[in-house]
Amino acid sequence: MEKTIKNNETLRFSIEVILQVFKSVNRKIDELKKIGDISGIEILERDVIPKYEKLYGGLTGETVKEFDGEQISVIKKYIEDIMKENNFNEEYIKSQMELREKLKGDSGAEVVKKFFQYEKKELEKVKYELLDRADKVLEEEEKLSMEMKNAIQEEEQIEYIYRLQPVRAEFRKVEEKILKIQEKLDILNKRLASEWAYEIYGTISKEEMLETYNKIMKK
Repeated sequence: MEKTIKNNETLRFSIEVILQVFKSVNRKIDELKKIGDISGIEILERDVIPKYEKLYGGLTGETVKEFDGEQISVIKKYIEDIMKENNFNEEYIKSQMELREKLKGDSGAEVVKKFFQYEKKELEKVKYELLDRADKVLEEEEKLSMEMKNAIQEEEQIEYIYRLQPVRAEFRKVEEKILKIQEKLDILNKRLASEWAYEIYGTISKEEMLETYNKIMKK
């Protein structure tokens, strides 16, 4: 029993370290956005985040229950190296763990998660409306195309060609909007599935998170 408790504490500690790394990386991305350093952001998103996502997934997944003492020791050593790289000390991580436990169920993590879910719902609504519009435009295009094929006079065929152009242009516009909406949905789905994207705010109170959000919205 004592060994199990110790292992659980090591895993909780390790997860907190990774969440603090994500928090630090997220802060760095925000700083790079302000100065327009696109290449710097790409490096973090391409090379750094996936590395820690894989580790976070391994520490929070079902297979973690099967880890033995040796595997826990390896994780502990790896986490210690990560702490050194990021200038984290044990006291700081433990303080964040305590704060996360204290704010559980009433932290910024819940606020951000609900925001992601709300944004996803709204985007899905817009996507559905756009898909419905796309279907109607396609029906209109199909009708005009059929009428053009049945037209006997060349003048009539030319007239239908002119009538088809704006219809096809509208479909392309709707299609582009759908693709952009889907890109945003893919990002939101990934954030919700990864968990860390909102769990990094688990050491901030709900009130503080809402206050920060309201300040950003007023700018």
